[in-house]
Amino acid sequence: MSQSQKDLLKRASKVLARIDNSYAYFPEDETPVFNRGEGIYLYDPDGNQYLDMVAGYGTVNQGHTHPHIVQALLKQANLLAHTSATLSNVKVELAEKLAELSPIPDTLVHFDLGGARATEGAKVLVRAYTGKPKVISFSNSFHGRSSGSLSMYNADQFQFLYNVQKDYYTAPYPYCRRCPFGKKSCDTCNWECLGKVQEILREHKDVGGIIVEPALGARGYIFPPMDFFKRLRRICDEHSVLLISDEIQMGMGRLGAMFASEMYGVVPDLILLAKSLAGSMWPLSAILGRRAIMNSVRPGTLGSTFAGAPLACGVALASIEVFEMENLCERSRTLGKYFLERLEERCKGYPLIVHIEGRGLAIGIEFELPNGDPATAEVERLHHMALRKRLLLQRGGPAKNMINMIPALNITAEEIDDVVDRFVELLNDLLLEPQVVENMAASAASAAAAAHDARQA
Repeated sequence: MSQSQKDLLKRASKVLARIDNSYAYFPEDETPVFNRGEGIYLYDPDGNQYLDMVAGYGTVNQGHTHPHIVQALLKQANLLAHTSATLSNVKVELAEKLAELSPIPDTLVHFDLGGARATEGAKVLVRAYTGKPKVISFSNSFHGRSSGSLSMYNADQFQFLYNVQKDYYTAPYPYCRRCPFGKKSCDTCNWECLGKVQEILREHKDVGGIIVEPALGARGYIFPPMDFFKRLRRICDEHSVLLISDEIQMGMGRLGAMFASEMYGVVPDLILLAKSLAGSMWPLSAILGRRAIMNSVRPGTLGSTFAGAPLACGVALASIEVFEMENLCERSRTLGKYFLERLEERCKGYPLIVHIEGRGLAIGIEFELPNGDPATAEVERLHHMALRKRLLLQRGGPAKNMINMIPALNITAEEIDDVVDRFVELLNDLLLEPQVVENMAASAASAAAAAHDARQA
């Protein structure tokens, strides 16, 4: 790390609280500091280039500082940046565009400031429309860090600090590799995870909605079976509860369609968007929903000072134009397939890697030790090593034993090849680390002993 980087970190340590999410993933003295971005690249103050495979957790789907979006930002800033509680022309135009694209019939749109605010708004709409206060969420989901959004998922570590009342029910997300019901094969699956949803709905009559991610995002890129959403939609219809698709990270082209639910052939009652909606230039979220649901609360119930500001809406219009001009949804499908194939080809047979799966440009790589335990420490080590090789990766998974690849959707095949080359080089380096060698040997011995005991029994 250069002297200027070290100086910035030293200055940061004097004024920035470490409760900030920025500090969560790297050692304090190695937290990266950037001052410029372009496309899939980030640059530090010394001009060093980093390949960004995190894309702002899905915020930079159109790439860093896309010129079309930057120009829209400057243009709108010179026209109108903010108003009081009134409408702007660009707010109307953006709502029209989203309603036109939306798979939900007769869509109305509500804008707010970010993903957590969108999930809070969805909760309010569920209660207002159905008269029932609770929702079903899924294990290992993530819907935001505000009190309202935390009340919709099982994040026990936050319950005390945020003083969140537990007003949700939890069903297991279909994590087929580590089935919570102990199934060893998809062929023997009886959809026990959805059976749990049915059980909750039979036992509790205060459920008005089910909120679900089209694929797990912050908790690791885990993908449900393709039929999962259709079956969940039928359950919602049978019990007259609302289906809420939380597409804050997995929407906006990430899985290969503008709306992730479209990839599963399902129309939700509410769709939640944020992150790349405004091309990373401004915090903006949107709830898309059926007219009757959206009109179930009186004006003024939802919103905040900067929600749907003209600057945000002007930028979001340009952001959607980039999707259309550059065919980003199609690129996500085709280049995602290429990326997945290259990783599978180059990583085949590597110790520790047990599963690689992806949809669109969302790819999860799962690591395990020889005895089947999650390779959590090894993935953390790999994550830090990658930073030193100027490759930014996201670490996730319920046991933090997954590496996620989530680049900007305008990445090229050549850039994908570069990422894969660097990743394979890192894997080779990781397998030479003394602590990793020791852990793998101990794990292999444990697995052999367990196998021997099983044979003797």
